[in-house]
Amino acid sequence: MNSMDIESKKFLGQPKNFVSIFNALLFYGQPVLKPEYLKDENSELVMNVSSKHVDIIKRYEGGTYLDLFVIESQSYIDQSMVARVMEYESVARMRYIRQNFKQHVPMHTRLPMILTVVLYVGESKWNAAKRLSELEIIHPGFEDMFNEFKLNLIELNTNHKYNTGEKATQDFFDLLRMIYRKQVLKEDLDREFNRDALYFAYVVTKNKELLSIYNKSEKGDVKVCRALDEMFEESTNRGIQMGIKQGIERGIEQGIERGEKNTQIKIAIKMLVRNNQTLEEISEIVGLDLDALRELKRSI
Repeated sequence: MNSMDIESKKFLGQPKNFVSIFNALLFYGQPVLKPEYLKDENSELVMNVSSKHVDIIKRYEGGTYLDLFVIESQSYIDQSMVARVMEYESVARMRYIRQNFKQHVPMHTRLPMILTVVLYVGESKWNAAKRLSELEIIHPGFEDMFNEFKLNLIELNTNHKYNTGEKATQDFFDLLRMIYRKQVLKEDLDREFNRDALYFAYVVTKNKELLSIYNKSEKGDVKVCRALDEMFEESTNRGIQMGIKQGIERGIEQGIERGEKNTQIKIAIKMLVRNNQTLEEISEIVGLDLDALRELKRSI
């Protein structure tokens, strides 16, 4: 298990942080799901399902299984993710059935709900299928028979701002948005961020400035934004200076090219006026093509 996997489970596995992700997507940050009703599940069902992929799966009061996929920035975006989530949910349902019923599921029995949220924390745009219909070929006439399945997807690199209703996860979400957009809002300059959220944001982004701020800080919330704002400004200035330098260098190159061209034209005019050499000979000497020389001759 790498550092990303460990820190995901450590930070997002905390009950209040875990339920806030689901509240952000499903209930606009309202505390509908409450951490005190969340239970760690070490059953065979959870162990078998969660061992197949990097995720956090917990059981909510009433038997509901909440499953959180965390897709990191270094991971490639898997076009088959929608099918993979379908598979994991199906595996979980079938394992629950086999564990709780000897042969058949009795009539009117209702199984626990299994709800998966995919948390994409990468910087690049999510360009994979979000619905099964975007992955499979649906032939004309079969549309009404097709069983749709969609990802419950949270993307942190878009303009959409999620409200988690929990400080730690909200700080984490907002830090990633700042890093990816390279922008700090004025009202956030003196904002204090949860220290665990700061470290997890570093693990995800590998931004050294975040790690430096984390190492310099002590326990409690941390002011981050002024340092980030200076970093973004410095990065922007470096980009501008690099652009100016490249522009100057290109201008010099173009000036030299124009100077060489002007010299060629002046020599060609003198040779054309003397009229003691053919156009082919002049072309070979000065480096201008025949069409250019003919046009030049007509203008003399």
